[in-house]
Amino acid sequence: MIRVLLVDDSPVMRLYVSRALKMIGLEITVYEAENGRDAIGQALRIQPDIIITDLNMPEMSGEELVRRVHANRQLRGTRVLVLSADRSAGRSDELMEAGATAYLTKPVTPETLKDQLLLVLEKAC
Repeated sequence: MIRVLLVDDSPVMRLYVSRALKMIGLEITVYEAENGRDAIGQALRIQPDIIITDLNMPEMSGEELVRRVHANRQLRGTRVLVLSADRSAGRSDELMEAGATAYLTKPVTPETLKDQLLLVLEKAC
């Protein structure tokens, strides 16, 4: 069973990604958080296999979440897939340097999400 922590301040986006994850044919349990601060607490409790996070959120941004996950001894091995509408040049490189495992831009199809999720999970092996 793959444990995914989905972090986005938009309930509509969380619903869309959650449904897409459930449609891709893998055994997945999806947990949700509205911002990075909530995500850190949940991640420490559930120890997700992967965190999928937006960047622009209140209280703690996705970028700060990536940095904190990477810096935390208990979470350091957790893969983080950033899913954002930010297409600015160099942004994905900055986030990868901060500790993200992968970067996808919105909108994303269920097929693209599945392919990227499988690639990210393979990087752990």
